[in-house]
Amino acid sequence: MLHSENLERSPTLRIAVFAGMADLVGGRLVEVPWSGGTVADARRLVAERHPPAAPLLARSAFAVGSCYVADDALLAAGDDAAIIPPVSGG
Repeated sequence: MLHSENLERSPTLRIAVFAGMADLVGGRLVEVPWSGGTVADARRLVAERHPPAAPLLARSAFAVGSCYVADDALLAAGDDAAIIPPVSGG
């Protein structure tokens, strides 16, 4: 007999989102299945799951911890990741 507490959960990448991006994805956090990859891979997964966010996602910065990272940066499940859309104003 299987018990739910014995089932291993698949690794995920949790990504905080801000401003208009949160409106487009329906919340302040996006969670995608993750076995490892690059920021570009993460962007692709988020865009696939939230097509209305794709145009803004392409212009947004990506951060891990307190540092901005390039699209070729590697991400691991559990990283403190965030998508930061462009900000306008004066």
